[in-house]
Amino acid sequence: MSVLTVERSRGPQDLDRFQSMMTETKRRAYTMALQLTRNPTDAEDLVQDTYVKAWRGFDSYVDGRPFLNWLLRIMQRAYLDSRRRDNPIRRAESLNSMVSPSDGEVQEMSIAGDDPTPDEAVLREEFKQELYAALSELPEVYRTAIVLCDIESLSYAEIADVQKTTVGTVRSRIHRGRRLLREIMIRAGSQL
Repeated sequence: MSVLTVERSRGPQDLDRFQSMMTETKRRAYTMALQLTRNPTDAEDLVQDTYVKAWRGFDSYVDGRPFLNWLLRIMQRAYLDSRRRDNPIRRAESLNSMVSPSDGEVQEMSIAGDDPTPDEAVLREEFKQELYAALSELPEVYRTAIVLCDIESLSYAEIADVQKTTVGTVRSRIHRGRRLLREIMIRAGSQL
């Protein structure tokens, strides 16, 4: 099935533009999918799924923003969703014990939830707010590099493309930005 057989009520100019963007990003999208899945077949499926989702949500794409970055965020979410969906432990309510007692009955062990306790959730939220406040104090060039690297999970080469600079400069900006961020948070009394 072609990615673009999904019928939408969009004009032919949208389809042409999307196909052009798809052609420009296909190789890099496949490379990222292969890094995520570590399997060529799964990577192809992930790329296919990503482009279908991108086309369905193309109305939310903001012109002027890097299409590849938008696409890779969709890919990451699709990959994480598929991992959660396919994880048998998350679907199970209990694990069957491999050791059966002598009467032949299978014992079950409960699985502890991954959800944070209410106290942990409050502390995480406070730390997150402190972190974003400290991020806002950074000079824009450092803040952008850190956000693209640590939040958006872009590679240094992709960040260099976005910032129109070299990979070495990106590394320097991220290193300096993290150091400044740590200093700002320490001055604010944050528990690192």
